[in-house]
Amino acid sequence: MDVNQSVYFTIEIWGAFFSLIAALTILLTRHFDKSGSRKLLLALLCSAALMISGGIALYFRGDISEMGYSIERWSTFAVYFLSFLIIPLSAQYVSQIIYNRSGGFKLYWEFVEWGLFIFGAILLIVNEIYPYIYYIDEGSRYARMPYFFWLPSLIGFAGILTTLAVALVYNKYMMSIERVAVVSFLILPLIGIIIKLLYPETPFVTIAIVVSVIILFVSYEASYVQFLVEEERKLSQEKLKIVNQQMKPHFIFNTLTLIRFQCLTAPNEAAETVTEFSNYLRGITDYLTEEDCISVEAELDIVKNYLRIQSKRFGEGIRLEYDIKATDFDVPPFSIQTLVENAVHHGLKSGQREKGIIRVSTKKDGKKRLVVVEDNGTGFDTKELQQKGKNSVGITNTRNRVELMCKGKLLIESEPGKGTRAVIVVPE
Repeated sequence: MDVNQSVYFTIEIWGAFFSLIAALTILLTRHFDKSGSRKLLLALLCSAALMISGGIALYFRGDISEMGYSIERWSTFAVYFLSFLIIPLSAQYVSQIIYNRSGGFKLYWEFVEWGLFIFGAILLIVNEIYPYIYYIDEGSRYARMPYFFWLPSLIGFAGILTTLAVALVYNKYMMSIERVAVVSFLILPLIGIIIKLLYPETPFVTIAIVVSVIILFVSYEASYVQFLVEEERKLSQEKLKIVNQQMKPHFIFNTLTLIRFQCLTAPNEAAETVTEFSNYLRGITDYLTEEDCISVEAELDIVKNYLRIQSKRFGEGIRLEYDIKATDFDVPPFSIQTLVENAVHHGLKSGQREKGIIRVSTKKDGKKRLVVVEDNGTGFDTKELQQKGKNSVGITNTRNRVELMCKGKLLIESEPGKGTRAVIVVPE
């Protein structure tokens, strides 16, 4: 290789390296936007393959051996083919951005890009049989034909201008950095195509395309950061809602009324209730600012203090059962507590059961940990959860926090007249 080829080869290899690193990063954060990340991941892998093919073509350029000629021929074909392919792949990612931001408005313009790719692929295949765009000479060097060498550039222009038209119409659905990414995706390859027409042996088109895809990756990372900030905001809101729910004035007033009554009739029990109430309030306030999950044992301490107070209020009308077989995992603060409170208030307080039973259990199930809260109360139709609105806020908030904080899920099983069974599933 001459000096220029050596420089271009180095650029191609480093471009492939950065594209692969970006693809790995996308792979690690794909839970953020599975559909969008999959599309961008394919574009980045195509970008890496494009740069590798360009590097191989440069490395074997001028190799007069039969193997060198063959590698130069097919690597050049791969460069053209992947340059066509990366345009619809990137367009699909841009389309996904618009789809997410517009609340589900589906665009089909990427099918135009795929049509251009198929057309370009057919032109390349025909060129391998009857060269009319470019050919590889006996010295394993790229040479373009005199009349139709501009066809690949025309296809590139058409694909890029299609993306430009869509981006201009739907730019309001993009973040500022996404607009920059899309503009770079449009402008840089156009500049590369113009340079390619003037200097056919330079790899500026592939370099421009790869830089554009990398900028799309940066915009994805910016969206991911915004996603994390939004998730943190949601968690903070959910946590405050849960805490406010635990600290409802009626529970405090009822407990203080119970303590007052016990002071007059059973002072020792009153002292015990004060301790339980104090421990309950301490547990609530200790985890008010907790950003992560807490041990299930700490959560169960809050639950047990709460249920002890409620059992004193309801007397023989409520029976508590515990079956704790696993404690080696964490749960979101107030998650079990909320389910227990729902069991007391919505399952047993209706008075339709002479003897209310609340059972709290934990166990291992393969690689998962289960927390089960059951009651024999009035039950309900689970379809009502989507219709109750405010009345189901506790379950809704708990489900959201379980999903966001420990990647778990909350399952609710209930039937009118037969009680309710709530299960928190926590993966390893």
